[in-house]
Amino acid sequence: MAALTAWARVAGALLVSVAWMVVSSFLILLNKHIMVDIGFAYPVTVSTLGMLGSSVLSFMCCHVFRIVKCEAQMSLNFWITRILPVGLCMALTLWCGNEVYLHLTVAFIQMLKAFVPVMVMTMLFVARLEDPTRKIIASVVITAAGTAIAAYGEVNFSAVGLAFMFFAELFEATRMVATQYLLTGLKFHPIEGLMYLAPACCIWTITGASAAEIPRITRDGGWAIMAAHPWLFIAATVMGFAVNGLAYYTIKLASALTLKVLATVKNTLLVVVGVIFLGEVVTGLQAFGYAVALFGFAWYQQIKISQIAAPVPGSGSPQPTSHDDEKAPLVGSPRFPAEEERGGDKGSAYTHNMRSRGSAL
Repeated sequence: MAALTAWARVAGALLVSVAWMVVSSFLILLNKHIMVDIGFAYPVTVSTLGMLGSSVLSFMCCHVFRIVKCEAQMSLNFWITRILPVGLCMALTLWCGNEVYLHLTVAFIQMLKAFVPVMVMTMLFVARLEDPTRKIIASVVITAAGTAIAAYGEVNFSAVGLAFMFFAELFEATRMVATQYLLTGLKFHPIEGLMYLAPACCIWTITGASAAEIPRITRDGGWAIMAAHPWLFIAATVMGFAVNGLAYYTIKLASALTLKVLATVKNTLLVVVGVIFLGEVVTGLQAFGYAVALFGFAWYQQIKISQIAAPVPGSGSPQPTSHDDEKAPLVGSPRFPAEEERGGDKGSAYTHNMRSRGSAL
């Protein structure tokens, strides 16, 4: 019976992991299809649809179907002063992360995602939340060099697209630091956390869309595009929430490390998909640069995992690295802060969950 239970758990973890990779990959391709192929080039509005879906569905999970038990006490003042600023960072990340698909290829964007640890380490150092070791500095330098080589080898290079990708990663790193600084120690289920953070993000994206995109959508016939392809927009809305849910259960059934590895594998597979199915060009120099960046990225993750596995001073036992509780700290400790996919190191289920949103990066 124990063996059967173990195999069932392995099968469940495998099924959920594969489902997360498939859904998150399809969401990336679907968003690009919506914005590029059918001409709905309004990234803030696309981001708003996804976060509206996450807001509604997470609320239903918590208060309608009672799938998630909510115990966190959230005052309006706390939500405005702590949650809303993090929502702004999320909104900026989503906007830039979707905008970039209007300028760069899917394959090149996945390569640039390897640059995230560089941004995270820089932001944490500037915020004085972490003192990087020589090994970490070396790993991010290698990652940065590989990403630079990949960018130099890009055939369809766009300075505008690269700038948006840079700001997407900058805002994501800022969100991680803001989350750690503003919400340290707060505990709740990741779906409950999404119920609080998604509306905060929506406020900013709706404001941005109303000012910059809604007038153009009305003028240029964007509503007609939505009316002609309703199921595409509905699918994108639901899949945004599904990615968050599947990411959480991947962490729960496997580990936070598993999600990080899967995210890297997914990005690499999307590079292949871009070349084979979308006709995108990847040069030899670009492939070499991406390989160097992946090496630096893998080394960085290995160093951070080793730090987490080290015994906690005074306890003689390592910090947990997998199988997060249903209710986990929202962020990591100051020494081991959360970090990136589109994973964190201390195993915060919610932090990993929010970072794995395919529509963002």
